[in-house]
Amino acid sequence: MSDAFQGDVLAEETHSGRAWSLLILAAMTGPMIALALARAAAVVWPAILVGLLGLGACAMAWSGFQYRFQRHGVEIRMLGFRLRSIPKQSIVSYSIEPWAFIRGYGIRGIGSTRAYVWCNKVVHIKTSTGDIFLGHSDPERIVRDLDRVMCH
Repeated sequence: MSDAFQGDVLAEETHSGRAWSLLILAAMTGPMIALALARAAAVVWPAILVGLLGLGACAMAWSGFQYRFQRHGVEIRMLGFRLRSIPKQSIVSYSIEPWAFIRGYGIRGIGSTRAYVWCNKVVHIKTSTGDIFLGHSDPERIVRDLDRVMCH
């Protein structure tokens, strides 16, 4: 990163789901056993597809969501790709909330609501365009980082 860009970054946090990635790997055992035992094309191609999707999901959970808190807002990334930017001026409020298992994990949401979650506690950011939920094992750190963004 350049010095100018580094000066713009106030904090960086990572929220990974490494336990979920291990669970995904365990769930892929069945299709891989089927692939090893059956050589019929009717089994091989679906098993390869399931394996590739499973490995992708495993990589996403292992690397997790990277939150970059900058002077002008928050950037959410995964595997080096920017998923979303939240401009500072669109943030209305934020607070720590529980996240129910039934709501799911990973990237969730419909319409103007998005969640980036691998755990049961989130920071709920209300914006002028919708709601965003950021998961983290220590949500107080996310609130502290958001306080720094909002003070600049």
